[in-house]
Amino acid sequence: MPGDLAWFGFEALCETATGVPDHLALAERFTTLVLDNVPPLPDAAADGRQRFANLVDVACDRDTRLVLIGSDPLVGVPEGQALTRDLDRTASRLAMLRRAG
Repeated sequence: MPGDLAWFGFEALCETATGVPDHLALAERFTTLVLDNVPPLPDAAADGRQRFANLVDVACDRDTRLVLIGSDPLVGVPEGQALTRDLDRTASRLAMLRRAG
């Protein structure tokens, strides 16, 4: 049976060697995931951005509430560059999560 809440820092969950199976296990165990100290994604490492995107995908696909604390992750994303294209899906999924919450 899922628990209520798990709270992680961005660095612990997105800037370390975690993967989709880790995020899936969290989504199966908890109904709400809180991620604090979220930086603007241009300030995060490329691997951290990818892990964040994976977490957003898992939360969206598993109907897990995702609470972000910190900066707007999409602030400062330069338009028309590879980073923007890579984050288009993440932006769309974040919008879906906002509507669901």
